[in-house]
Amino acid sequence: MRSCVLLLSAGLFMTSLLGCSKGDRPDIAFASGRVTLDGNPVEGASVSFEPVNGGRPCSGMTDADGVYKITSYEPFDGAPVGDHNVAIIKISGEGSAVPAGEDPTMSLSNISGPGAEKKDEKQPETIYLVPRKYGSVKTSNLKVTVPSGGSSELNFELTAR
Repeated sequence: MRSCVLLLSAGLFMTSLLGCSKGDRPDIAFASGRVTLDGNPVEGASVSFEPVNGGRPCSGMTDADGVYKITSYEPFDGAPVGDHNVAIIKISGEGSAVPAGEDPTMSLSNISGPGAEKKDEKQPETIYLVPRKYGSVKTSNLKVTVPSGGSSELNFELTAR
């Protein structure tokens, strides 16, 4: 009986390892390029690829030359092969420290009881160093196709207009 339990446990362990194998992942190819704004390299921007057909988004950060390398699962492994919508964001100011989608005024200590009026609190300032429209795949109009052989020429030439 004990050997059956050990065999069953070993089988479940191996099955769980297979479930986390690279075989469950889409085909990944090296994806890199350069981001410029009005011809100048953009340092410290986040570049995000969102697969058009669904799946896990991936991202990278630009260096001093505006060069980024996308990471999906392991550092700089690339992006799923195929079409992606792209967002590029670089922000500063007090509002840049607030996690996306989180209202800085909403904490348990700031929630008023029934009938209480909301105070006019000033929101932390967020400064968009890359125009705000590029910060969302819904508004950026940026698209890229990652070829099966990978590419280091997936460049984005942004404009401040």
